[in-house]
Amino acid sequence: MLVTSTEFKTNLGRYLDMLDNEIITITRNGRKVARLIKAEDDSLSDIRSLFGILANTECSQMTDPEIKEIIREERGKRYDTAN
Repeated sequence: MLVTSTEFKTNLGRYLDMLDNEIITITRNGRKVARLIKAEDDSLSDIRSLFGILANTECSQMTDPEIKEIIREERGKRYDTAN
C-alpha cells in the first residue's frame, strides 16, 4: 500500500495495525522514501543472518542460549569499563 508521509504521520496507529497483512510504502512529494514491514519475532534473526558470512567458525556452531550468554557478557563489559 502506498501512503503519503503526512497521511502516515496522522494515522500511525492504523498503519501499524495494517502491517500484519501488508507492507506499507511511504511517499514524500510523489517519491517512495521508506518501506515499513512487520518485524520478525525472532530476536536472534539478525545474528543468525551473519552465519553465512561466518561459515565454518566457532560462532556458526553456537546454540541460541550460547549466543544470548555472549551478548549478556558483552553488555556487562560496557558497564564495567564505565566505572
